[in-house]
Amino acid sequence: MTEAHRRQKQPQLIRHQLLAVVRDLLVHEGPHAVTLDAVARRTNVTKGGLQHHFRSKQALLDALSEQLFEEFAQNYEKALQREAETPGRHARAYIRTCFDDRADCNRVDTQRAIGLLALTSPACRDRWHATMKTALAADGQDPNTANLLLACRLAGDGFWFAQMLDVYELDAQRKQDLLELLLKLCSGEAQP
Repeated sequence: MTEAHRRQKQPQLIRHQLLAVVRDLLVHEGPHAVTLDAVARRTNVTKGGLQHHFRSKQALLDALSEQLFEEFAQNYEKALQREAETPGRHARAYIRTCFDDRADCNRVDTQRAIGLLALTSPACRDRWHATMKTALAADGQDPNTANLLLACRLAGDGFWFAQMLDVYELDAQRKQDLLELLLKLCSGEAQP
């Protein structure tokens, strides 16, 4: 009997490890480096064992995309629960999620994985589009308010992408000041 037959089966742990390797390959070597062979080799799983969990490279990338969406959704939901039921609530939660240094979705490697998936996967882009379309609907029907909240969301996105690309050197106080300004704009407490 082989070692694989004696090992206790832990499919969730194996899936997690496989996706961690996919994320690492994607971010550090590029989408071309994500192959079934490379993932199997790095996780010390047979190719057949890998295909038991994920039938193809696309299935691996789709599962990683799903995992990243779930991480974002969980962080967004936590931020939303902390927001008062006032106009701009959803935009404030979104911005808080973009600025949250403790959130998994804001670790640079995770940001880069999300960016690469969004650039290379139409399904990922479509999902982000649908998610943001729903989010924008929560901002209300008044065009002036909706435009202001969208501008704030775009600023949050810009901050998130700038962090991912290491564009600006911002100390903790400056980040906090920017966050507070955007939150005030979303609440109508400051004028653009």
